[in-house]
Amino acid sequence: MTTALRPQLTGLPVLETERLVLRAPVAADWPAFRDYRLSERTVFTGGPKKEREAAEQFTSFFGHWVLRGFGRLIIEERAAGLPVGHVGPMQWEDDAQAELTWSLWTAAAEGRGLATEAATAMQAWVFGPLGLTSARAEVHRDNAASHAIARRLGGRLAPDMRPVWMDEGAIYLFDGAAA
Repeated sequence: MTTALRPQLTGLPVLETERLVLRAPVAADWPAFRDYRLSERTVFTGGPKKEREAAEQFTSFFGHWVLRGFGRLIIEERAAGLPVGHVGPMQWEDDAQAELTWSLWTAAAEGRGLATEAATAMQAWVFGPLGLTSARAEVHRDNAASHAIARRLGGRLAPDMRPVWMDEGAIYLFDGAAA
């Protein structure tokens, strides 16, 4: 007899906005995330990736919560009940500043303010209940939409800082006291 386990992260926050539910990742999110990571949509975030690389990144969403006690949540559009992206902080090095991240997985989710709505709710949680006092965001130089989101969130451009995750981009700094 084979038993299929369906492990689930518990105790993660669920953040709700008018149009969105930001929730823990689940296995059912994998096909949408895989399709996103294998597509040209990921050109500003190190993609497209091979399926194995996409799987490793997807599983890192779960692992980050275990290692750090915080991480990315899935952006689910409330009306459709479908995952449309992810948002949240990540911090791979103990002494590094946490990075705020946001991505929409489909073109249909773009241009409606969903990423800004999700990132705003996440920023409130990061600087509120989570208790971080500062964060950063790395934005590819050609990703105009993410530059606009970083500015809407109150990010200050740090021209002397260089991104860790990409060759050409900008760093935005966020202060928890200003959020």
